[in-house]
Amino acid sequence: MSSPQSVTTAECKEFKEGPDNVGPAQSAPVSNRYRGHAGTAGRPQPVPILRYDVAADPTGHVPRRSTVTPAVFARHRRMIQRSNRRFMTVSEYCAALRSAEAPADALVVTFDGDRAATFVAARELAERGLAATVFVTTSRLGGPGMLTEAEVRRLHELGVEIGASGHSGRRLDELHRSDVTAEITLCRRRLAAVTGDEPRSFAYPRGGWDPTVRQLVIAAGYSAACAVGEALSHPGDDPFALTRLTVDGGLADHRVRAWLNGIGRTLPRTVQPASRFRLVPSTIGARIPARLSIAYRPRFAPRAAEGTHLPASDRPGRPQQ
Repeated sequence: MSSPQSVTTAECKEFKEGPDNVGPAQSAPVSNRYRGHAGTAGRPQPVPILRYDVAADPTGHVPRRSTVTPAVFARHRRMIQRSNRRFMTVSEYCAALRSAEAPADALVVTFDGDRAATFVAARELAERGLAATVFVTTSRLGGPGMLTEAEVRRLHELGVEIGASGHSGRRLDELHRSDVTAEITLCRRRLAAVTGDEPRSFAYPRGGWDPTVRQLVIAAGYSAACAVGEALSHPGDDPFALTRLTVDGGLADHRVRAWLNGIGRTLPRTVQPASRFRLVPSTIGARIPARLSIAYRPRFAPRAAEGTHLPASDRPGRPQQ
């Protein structure tokens, strides 16, 4: 796999205008995939992981809200370039999380859509030496208006990380365990046949996951996985349930700039011990943390929290002494 080409001097000058311009360059050389200013040591900062679905608009009508047009993405691309953050793939970011060396100024750009417009958007980043990750649903390859195997192979050659997003695109937390395994492994094998490399990162389709699905993804050989969460990532994030921010067609530019500046909410670490109660359906790709769910446990529950037993006098059906 060839690495992205370095950014030319002319391209750098194009995006050094405006208030987002930073000061002097680093004294030590930095790979063009991680361009940007160094973070403050010892001060964990939120990291935006942007989630795009780029769709062409040949009819002149506004696409559905969850997508952005190529023109909108081109405008966002210029904004994120001016942010001078360190562009990383999902796998690179998770490797940094595990080593406790995740840069404070990291930025991860991901694409969940399988439309042909995704190829153009991801190629624009790769040709400027900027890292990106494209998650592919393999059953849609070659369909009308969708990515083709040749385009996926070309993005891989340009240095774009090709990740898996299941074979059919169904929510995995709604499937039987055997079907989840089939979705995960079939997608992985087909992408390996297309690119020549097994994908290392995974995106839960439509953000649907639970502890069982997470464990099956790990068992299948993936090293990273993305949920949704609609929050900024942080050094304590789970590498197999990364929180991402969806950039949709109705999002104002100032909100994107705020995310690039690390302004926004974060979530606590999402990995929790398995609970014997499923409290609410998973709607945003993350379970309610156990420490918050205690307040919602029924009064007849035999345990107030995992590993915490109620006194004998408080157990239902036993009279107090």
